[in-house]
Amino acid sequence: MSSKIANLWIIDDDPMSSFYIKRLAELGELAHIITIYNSAQGAIDYLLHHKNSQEHLPNVILLDIYMPEIDGWEFLAELKKIESLLVKKPEIYIISSSNHPKDLSRADTFPEVRAYFQKPVTLDILKKVVTALN
Repeated sequence: MSSKIANLWIIDDDPMSSFYIKRLAELGELAHIITIYNSAQGAIDYLLHHKNSQEHLPNVILLDIYMPEIDGWEFLAELKKIESLLVKKPEIYIISSSNHPKDLSRADTFPEVRAYFQKPVTLDILKKVVTALN
């Protein structure tokens, strides 16, 4: 069994998808803390509020790209603006139902994005994420 990551965030506006991913991570015992944000703005606000707190910042963010208001792309742009303020830089993994080549190539333009996974996310995918960090 791979070791756990400290803090995993799921940013996805689909509650069923978020619940499913959280449950997989719990069953696989992959993270000590799993937090769900159903809006990217809420996640950005939290990052800014806790920018100096190692234990409150995520190690990994699983980010959906198609969400209302602020989508995943806009979240990445905002994160880039505030990244230098954060005491810990999160690893970003995109999770999306889209496998459109435009989305895949756009993800490659963000150095913060470690990988792009198509939904549904599996336990094997989550284990690869955790293994990559350790």
